[in-house]
Amino acid sequence: MIGCSSFTLETEDKKHLLSRTMDFQIEMAEQVVFIPRDKTFQTSYRSQTTITSEYCCLGMGELSESGPILFDGINEMGVTAATLYFPRFAEYSKEALDKQAIAPDKVVPTVLTRAQNLQEVRQLFEQEITIVDESNPTLNVTPPLHYIFSDKSGQSLIIEPRAGGMVIIEDSMGVMTNSPDYHWHETNLRNYLSFTPHQRESVDFLGGRLDPFGQGSGTFGLPGDFTPPSRFVRTAFLKNYTTVAANEIEGVTLSHHILESVSLPKGIVITASNSIDYTCYTASMCSESGSYYYSTYNNQRIRKISLTPALKNQLDYKEFPVNNEEDILSLN
Repeated sequence: MIGCSSFTLETEDKKHLLSRTMDFQIEMAEQVVFIPRDKTFQTSYRSQTTITSEYCCLGMGELSESGPILFDGINEMGVTAATLYFPRFAEYSKEALDKQAIAPDKVVPTVLTRAQNLQEVRQLFEQEITIVDESNPTLNVTPPLHYIFSDKSGQSLIIEPRAGGMVIIEDSMGVMTNSPDYHWHETNLRNYLSFTPHQRESVDFLGGRLDPFGQGSGTFGLPGDFTPPSRFVRTAFLKNYTTVAANEIEGVTLSHHILESVSLPKGIVITASNSIDYTCYTASMCSESGSYYYSTYNNQRIRKISLTPALKNQLDYKEFPVNNEEDILSLN
């Protein structure tokens, strides 16, 4: 399991996107799940702890017997979220004590159905909920995860459960991959300050004149492997230097191109257990329009489901299979 890459993006007309890849060894893109308002579901596998949704939301995920799981998503207030793999660094509480117990893979639906902005997201983690060490019944392991949230402000909030307690990061670059922790990645980025989209100048060398080979010389040496540090560097570099998108559609298109630079074709990353990690899907969420865009490994056409008034007023869960394009298109 290699993980994922994610970043936030602001367009010229002030639309705010959170985009991500989902890299895994099993197919994760099977259905987009809608969670309605006033729905009660479990937040823990061991206990009967429940919450009742205040806001509706949707995202890639599944409906289990204990309630919904979302890997990422957006709610009707414009809060967006994504879960990313955080191996060897994630540490969870053994018990919730005086707070509500949340299994690691239940964090996104719990937060999206309860928070209307980043301030309320932070309050939930500080005052109301605790991520507890609970295994996922399907995987039979406790998934090591960390989380990124954003909203209509364009700011981001990174949540990293660590051995010393919950780390909440407000002043990030809006980029996140996997282990090590966020602050390590930001420090590591200082090694690449010389990279630029501009071309290197010719230089005098040993009595001769040396010219760069073609275009792109300013990026020569930019790490091209698929480790989390290298994917962080590439994503941050592209986010910083790409031309600002004019509007939401251009922003989704630009985000898709940036994610292509860190996407995994099948066979390029083989794990120690001889399984294949690949980019199951990519997703972009727009806070202002309430739209969820995605493409899958076998279908790179970008599709969209929006939180339209009709959908927001639904009273029950809905599942939209990602390969059922007629159902998807009928919502927009």
